[in-house]
Amino acid sequence: MITLTPNSSEEQFIYLTLQEAKKDFDAFTHYLVIFTSMASLDTYAMVGNVDADNARYTKLSVLTNQPLGASGRVLLTDSGQYTYDVYGQNSSTNLSPTDASIEGLIERGTLTVTGETGYTIPSITIPDNVIYYQ
Repeated sequence: MITLTPNSSEEQFIYLTLQEAKKDFDAFTHYLVIFTSMASLDTYAMVGNVDADNARYTKLSVLTNQPLGASGRVLLTDSGQYTYDVYGQNSSTNLSPTDASIEGLIERGTLTVTGETGYTIPSITIPDNVIYYQ
């Protein structure tokens, strides 16, 4: 399971199996990653910063506190469930999956963004039951 910490300046890593589908497309140089919140349907895009790309796995580094989009930077402040779509592309700056530089969808999956900025549990006070006899 892929897990990221929201709004973190520390470098985080996600491991994907992107080489499996790469053979089905023309050669491309970069990965476009789109995160979509399952709760709000907001989308966040970044160009993946590749640390390793081999037949077994692809390692992408992610910073979740910067809204730049390129070089593994994305602003994720809400915790929860997200989907991710990874596209192959020949641009280091494109953040749109409909751009002409896109070769195709390489991988799709889910991830969890977890941290202290998550849900708060409300405190509920239940009054004592009163039983009246007749």
